[in-house]
Amino acid sequence: MRNLVHQTRQAFYFSLGFYILAIVLKLLQFAFADVLISIALLLSLVWTVLVLREIMLSGNLTAMERILLIIFMIFGNIIAGIAYFFFIRERVIPRQGNNRS
Repeated sequence: MRNLVHQTRQAFYFSLGFYILAIVLKLLQFAFADVLISIALLLSLVWTVLVLREIMLSGNLTAMERILLIIFMIFGNIIAGIAYFFFIRERVIPRQGNNRS
């Protein structure tokens, strides 16, 4: 599970960046803002699937916590992503101890 940890966060940040850029360009009435929204939605789908994978493979959650997190991630999308990456993810995937030599 550890091999996709960085890619999941990276996909979330790219998605968030594209959402912000698309909203700004949509407000400024640029024609290609719709294309950026489509890209943001695609990236959002990618990180959502990767987060659902992390939740399902986590050994630190009970069945009820898994179900609630899955529902939260599916219906909350960007807001749920922010909450997940800043507050919840350490419970799902605990950090390794300090790697001191």
